[in-house]
This record gives sequence, structure tokens and C-alpha cells, in this order.
Amino acid sequence: MDYKMIEQDAFTIIGASKMFKYDCAYDEIPKFWMEHYQTGKGETVCGIYGVCINSSGADDEFEYVIADNYIPGADIPAGFITKDIAKHTWAVFPCNGALPNALQSVNTKVFSEWLPGNKEYEMAAAYSLEVYSDPCDFPNGNQDENYYSEIWVPVEEKTYEN
Repeated sequence: MDYKMIEQDAFTIIGASKMFKYDCAYDEIPKFWMEHYQTGKGETVCGIYGVCINSSGADDEFEYVIADNYIPGADIPAGFITKDIAKHTWAVFPCNGALPNALQSVNTKVFSEWLPGNKEYEMAAAYSLEVYSDPCDFPNGNQDENYYSEIWVPVEEKTYEN
């Protein structure tokens, strides 16, 4: 799979959050995005990130946050949360094509093929990021065949015990 490794300092996000079951997330998360914009929340958080968080360790569900960068000290409007994203080394996977199919296809490969088969790296935290380009930069927005997004997975080198 095509990817690059980058270092990213810690940052904080602000966003709208909802819990999802893994087995129906690919159908339900796009609906969450539509609801986010239809209810006017997109005026507060436009959604440069989609953040998948499994901090509970549950095997069947995770928290998903439609998020932007948060400026510390700024007001947090009702219905929004903040989360700290720690400094990590990230494996960054490019996704080219219309949403949600292009992103979901790469996501499936990352978590079913790349991570399980990787001899060097393992996940370093219980979250991953979807990073979105500005849809206004593409003639057909995020439905454009050339739309660009990325999946970021925090990784660390595997440690082997002798």
C-alpha cells in the first residue's frame, strides 16, 4: 500500500461526537455527516477531520467525531466536545476519489491488510484520523473522481521480546 510516515505534534480537536457499531459504520457515518450539515453544525465545525476513537476498548463500537482544530481557550458551543490528540508518528495513506467509497476502501485495506501484516509497526493509540481536502477545490466537491483525502494511523515500532 502507498503511504508515508510523518511526525505530528500534539493538537486538540473540537467536534460533534456519536457512537457507532463497527458492523454498520460504513452506512451510518455518511448519514451522520449529512445530519451534521443539515442541522447547521457545519457552520461551527466544517469537518476537516473524521476521528475514530476506541478508548473504551470495546470490540463492537467506537466513537466518531466530525472535527476541526480547536484553539485552546476558545468557547466550546453546546453539543460539541474537545479531544486531545497526542504527538505521534503517523502512517498516512492517500485516498483518491469520491467519498465515501474511496476512503472506505483504503480504510478497509489499512486495518485488514496493512496493519495485521506489518512487521515493523503497530498502532500506537486507539484512534485514527480521516483528513479531508477542501471540497471547494474540486469541481464536483467530495464527489469528484479526483477528490483527495487521507487516513492517518498513529504507529510505533514493534518491540519483540527475546
